[in-house]
This record gives sequence, C-alpha cells and structure tokens, in this order.
Amino acid sequence: MSAVANPLINITLQGRHDTYPKRRGMTRVPELMAAGVTVAFGHDCVMDPWYSLGSGDMLEVAHMGLHVAQMTSQAGMRQCFDAVTVNAAKVMGLTGHGIEAGRDASFVLLQARDPIEAIRLRATRLKVWRKGQLLAETPPSQAALSLAGRPAVATFMPVRG
Repeated sequence: MSAVANPLINITLQGRHDTYPKRRGMTRVPELMAAGVTVAFGHDCVMDPWYSLGSGDMLEVAHMGLHVAQMTSQAGMRQCFDAVTVNAAKVMGLTGHGIEAGRDASFVLLQARDPIEAIRLRATRLKVWRKGQLLAETPPSQAALSLAGRPAVATFMPVRG
C-alpha cells in the first residue's frame, strides 16, 4: 500500500465551505511513514478552477508538505524531499530512473548541497536530463552582497553524488 498527499491542494480546499472552526490539513504523513507506508507528495490542480496557483514545481510541493505535516526536523525535511523524488517514483511504479550505471539518466541537477538546501532555497534547476538527453539548462544563481567584510558574490554549490 502507498499514499499520495497533495499538500498545496489539500491545505487550500479542505474546509473551504466550513464555518468556524475550519478544517485544514492533509492526511497524517509522518504517521503513515512511521508505519512503513510509502508516502509521496503530488501536485494536481495546475492552473485549473480549483487551484489557479499551481506551477507543477515539486520543490514547492515538498516545501509546503513539510510545513503542513510539521516535518521541519532534518530527517523530516529529507523525507519530504524523498516524497517528491524516490517515493513518487515507487508509487508510480517507475523503473530505470536515476543516475546510477545502467539507469536511463533522467534527472534534475539542482544548485544545492543537499536535499534540505534544495527545498529551503527552492534551488535553481541547473540541468534537466531525460533518458540521457539535455532538455533544459539554467545558469547558476549568484547573489551580489554589499556587506562590509563579506565576499562580494555568494554562489551555491550543486549537489555532488
């Protein structure tokens, strides 16, 4: 058994027609994970009448999911990253994904040191590969600083395997 929660939509739609107190929330993600259920986060309602703010951005979904599920610990944030990557692939029955030898080389290279930084900063997607073909590329983000005693430019390092 597995479960898919949709943090953006669940938090918006649940209880919208209630008087007070209004119901807000989504399913019990941490409890399901603790029970061994594979939990993924999804994102339906992209630019439709129910949720016109949808962007299809899975880092945004992970960010909202960790807040709504109150999973802001280091371990919880990593679990939320897995919910939009590894667990989502498991729930959908995908095989051959990833960057290990023998895989189909479909992945997104993020400008972040780890999953927590990727979610926290909504990391720049440096490159998007599908089955070994480069589909999209974005230059690395840089921040210009004007603080005495600090470097003039701050850069972020991409995730390394």
